[in-house]
Amino acid sequence: MFLRKFVNHPTVMMRAGMFFLVAGALSLRYLPACPRVTPDLADGATGLLYGLAIGCLLVSMRGRCRRPPAVGG
Repeated sequence: MFLRKFVNHPTVMMRAGMFFLVAGALSLRYLPACPRVTPDLADGATGLLYGLAIGCLLVSMRGRCRRPPAVGG
């Protein structure tokens, strides 16, 4: 319920999607270099970030493509 007001704003969802996309790309570079992060954990975190990016961008595109119904037929 808390996120519902953000989902209705395509610009906010687009920004969130781009943030997650950049974070996923950076995680490919920097997570494997951390000594305590296993390769499986790094791969899972990268996949999660890319998944969130794809989801947010698809929701923002859906919000941008919606058109109000035609008035009068």
